[in-house]
Amino acid sequence: MEKILVLFKYYNDARLAIENFKSLKKRFDFEILPLYVKELKVPTGVTFLSPSMTMDILKEYEDEYIEDLKNLLKKENIEEELVVEIGINKDIVQEYLKKVDCLMLEEVEYLDEDFLDILKISYKPVIVVNKSVSKFEKIVIVSDDGVKINKSVNNFVRDFPQIKEVTLLSWNYKFEENNLLELLQRKGIKVKIEMLNQQFNTKDEFFEKMNKFDLIVMGNLSKSFFFERITKRMGIEIIEKAISPIFIG
Repeated sequence: MEKILVLFKYYNDARLAIENFKSLKKRFDFEILPLYVKELKVPTGVTFLSPSMTMDILKEYEDEYIEDLKNLLKKENIEEELVVEIGINKDIVQEYLKKVDCLMLEEVEYLDEDFLDILKISYKPVIVVNKSVSKFEKIVIVSDDGVKINKSVNNFVRDFPQIKEVTLLSWNYKFEENNLLELLQRKGIKVKIEMLNQQFNTKDEFFEKMNKFDLIVMGNLSKSFFFERITKRMGIEIIEKAISPIFIG
C-alpha cells in the first residue's frame, strides 16, 4: 500500500488536494500523511503592513485555517491526524518524505520560491495539484525521450502498476528512436502516440490536447529554475499551463 504526504498551505485550496487524495485512495488504496508547516517569515509579496504586524495577522489566520482544515479532514472521513510543524518548509518536507512513497502539493499561481524549493529537494515522486480533480485513469506522458522523463515514467510504472494504457505526447521531437516507447511496451503497457510540432501546430494546441487527460506525467525540471524560466523551457510551461494534476518522478 502506497502512502502520500499531502502538504497543505493556507493560501491553497485544501479541498482540491483532499479530493485528489480521495481519488488516489479509491483507485489505488493510498494512505495519507497530512502536513501543515507554519510560516516563519512573511511570504513574498505580502507587504501591506510592517513585518511584525503582518506576521501577527498571518499567525491568527493560520490558526483559524488549521482548525478549519482539521474539521474538513474529519468531514471527508480522513481519520489520520493533521501534523502541524513550525520551521523551514523544505527542511520539514524533506524529513517527512522518509515516511512516505510520494508527495502531493498544490501549484501556486506564479511558481513561487517555496514551491520550487520543494520540487528541488524532493527525492520522492511529486504529484502537483493544479485546477482539477483527477480520476487517475486517462494518463498522458509528455516526452522528449530524455533521461528525466524516462526516470519519471519508470517511477510511475512502479507506483501505479494498475495503469496499462497511456498516451505518449511529444512536441517538436523526432520519433525515429524512442527508448521510452520500448520501455513501456516491455512493461506490457498499451501506448497511443500523439506527435505535435511547430510546423503544423501551435503550442496552445499542444497544451489543449495535454489537458484532456486526467494526469500528466513529465520529467523533473532542471535544478536551475531561473535558467528554465529565462530560456522558456517546456518543463516550466507545462506546469504553468496544466489544468490536470502532474506526476513528476
